[in-house]
Amino acid sequence: MLNIPVLSTGINYILYPLEKGIDFATREVSELLNHFKDVDELLAENEKLKEEVSKLRYEKNILSEYQAENESLKANLEMKNRYADYMGTGANVIGRDYGNWNKIYTIDKGTRHNVKNNSVILADGGLVGHVEEATDISSKVVSIIDSRSAVSAEVSRTGDVGILKGSIELAKDGWCILEINGESEIIKGDQIITSYLSDIYPPGILIGVIEEVQINNNDLVSYAYVKPVVDFEHLQQVLVLQNENE
Repeated sequence: MLNIPVLSTGINYILYPLEKGIDFATREVSELLNHFKDVDELLAENEKLKEEVSKLRYEKNILSEYQAENESLKANLEMKNRYADYMGTGANVIGRDYGNWNKIYTIDKGTRHNVKNNSVILADGGLVGHVEEATDISSKVVSIIDSRSAVSAEVSRTGDVGILKGSIELAKDGWCILEINGESEIIKGDQIITSYLSDIYPPGILIGVIEEVQINNNDLVSYAYVKPVVDFEHLQQVLVLQNENE
């Protein structure tokens, strides 16, 4: 039979719960530290995911810009092929004057590039306006939404001819107003093109679509709000037409 001292046994008896408590506390602290470690890892992973999402959004925006630019260039190329009898020169918009009355753009091509006064400007498959003043390396373009602009226009469906004018009230939305004979049977959705009566613009250039028709009380003149196909708010690239016979 072993001879165990009573004192030793008593101490062990007293220390045993304390040791159990310390062991429990150690495990709890360890688990808590592991928990914080997991939280740190999750936070780090979350930051990484945020960076990846931000990168994907940036790449998406860049891709959208490239796609829009590509569509614009494609439309300009199609127009250049359509007007093969005219010399076509691509140009970039480098400035704009959006005053109360004027809606003027500046492009980076001038007389050095065979751009002249009254050269026709196209973009997005439609009419932008014409060159008002050409200098050596740049030109000012009066747009069709400018309050001074007046374009002889034709309703492609009916053949009726009227005058398309810029309007101070409509310019903020990029629209124009069409004045036409009150007997003309124009309706919403009719396409408006340049007419054969213009001394600046070749006939058949797409201008836009009628969005609303207003008939005057005297039935002599009808008015229609026209939405151009050109996005004047985001105009960046244009095509300059110059007749080879000039």
